[in-house]
Amino acid sequence: MLDNIEILKSIDDRQRQQEGRPLWMSAHELFKEVTGTYPTDGQSVGFLQELLIAEAAGFLTWRPTDSSVYTQNANYQLQQIAQLALTTAGQDRARNRVVALPVPDPDEDDGHDLSDLVLRQIAAPIAEQYAPDQRVIFLEEQGLPPPWLAINEDALCDVHTVLAASWREGSEGRRLVRHFIGRWLDDQLLTGPDAELLATLVEQLARQGWQVRNSDSVLVAVEPIRGIPVGAGFLRSSRLHPLIEAEARPQFLINKPDQGVFAAMKAVEVRVRKLAGLGDEFVGVKLMNQAFGSGGPLTDPTLPSGEQDGTRFLFSGAMAVLRNSTGHREIDYSDLSEAAEAVQFASLLMRLLDRVDDRLAAAGRAVQVSMAAPAGT
Repeated sequence: MLDNIEILKSIDDRQRQQEGRPLWMSAHELFKEVTGTYPTDGQSVGFLQELLIAEAAGFLTWRPTDSSVYTQNANYQLQQIAQLALTTAGQDRARNRVVALPVPDPDEDDGHDLSDLVLRQIAAPIAEQYAPDQRVIFLEEQGLPPPWLAINEDALCDVHTVLAASWREGSEGRRLVRHFIGRWLDDQLLTGPDAELLATLVEQLARQGWQVRNSDSVLVAVEPIRGIPVGAGFLRSSRLHPLIEAEARPQFLINKPDQGVFAAMKAVEVRVRKLAGLGDEFVGVKLMNQAFGSGGPLTDPTLPSGEQDGTRFLFSGAMAVLRNSTGHREIDYSDLSEAAEAVQFASLLMRLLDRVDDRLAAAGRAVQVSMAAPAGT
């Protein structure tokens, strides 16, 4: 008769062959594949009891194919148990690493899953940026895959395979992947996501109950956020400027709209200072007046004076009303659409800065052409 450990090991072996996916077979078919024969009535009762014990201990999960039918026939119940899969604790127990590996910190990892879609979205840009041999080195520098994990040598350059296999390699494998993903998302490595992908991943991770911890850039378990906590769904319906979306979205996802508005306005402020070539002593309204004032480095001299003043008022007013208020005191956005519209306004300002950037670049090219033109032409 199969005991608890033998059952866990047999499931673990088959999950590894299927790249960690739940078993396609029923518990009844699993018994036959392991023992070579279908269970007798007595064996069915014992096998079912072992499965129930493993599930109650948090080692095993499954999905019944017909949960509406209840019967005392153990043989029939085994046929209804499908998609058997080990939990993180079950993997550790099956691989005799419960003592050898550190116990997961429940404040960091409560054992719930991370979707394969997220792993694929992370792997894709890394694979695009690096040659196969470079990918191996890049992952090895982050401790991936774990040294005890057996992966075909040809698959070591497949970023998704390494991440997925490591994630399913018990608590220590999950820890390595969580550290890698957190640092990759937080721009702590040589490569990272662009603004649009970052915003998408932050939302997906929040919905699945994951968040990058600010103090050390580690992906940790949090309470899942079911849907986007903004009534109008502006993060989806409006295509925000990527530099604004990347800053504001994470704050809205954790129900801090005031910090989302502040982060959006700060992004505008930082870009104005950079484009204008002004020092850190220029902040807020003072920065905008200096950058867009008469003869300022970002002022468009081809516009009528009224439009020049209007542009300056737009930027300086945003700093005075939206940036300063959220930076100095807590603002209660009881109507989330108000905060959403403030972020949209920051997105508009950022797009105006795109035009400024293009104009300055064109003017620079014109100067270069003029200086390079031969005399007398």
